[in-house]
Amino acid sequence: VPEHAELAWILGCLTNVPRLLRLPQWKMKRTSQNNEGTVGLLTYPVLQAADILLYKSTYVPVGEDQVLHLELAQDIAQHFNKKYGEFFPVPKAILSEL
Repeated sequence: VPEHAELAWILGCLTNVPRLLRLPQWKMKRTSQNNEGTVGLLTYPVLQAADILLYKSTYVPVGEDQVLHLELAQDIAQHFNKKYGEFFPVPKAILSEL
């Protein structure tokens, strides 16, 4: 679905790099890759946010390991809405137990 990539690009233009660098998945993978993490790894959480926000999801089932990525989606939605007007609902987590 091209709209996922298109929205990810737009949201990526609104997301600052320091915010992405604080995500624990980035820190762990970068360490395992000799401090040479890839752009794809860095921007993947923005693509996840686009996947959620594209469908204007209000509740998202997540495991505990994905809570921070959902928080990023919430932050991006709030930032977008503040800048351009209310458009995206701010999604809430439904913690799944696996």
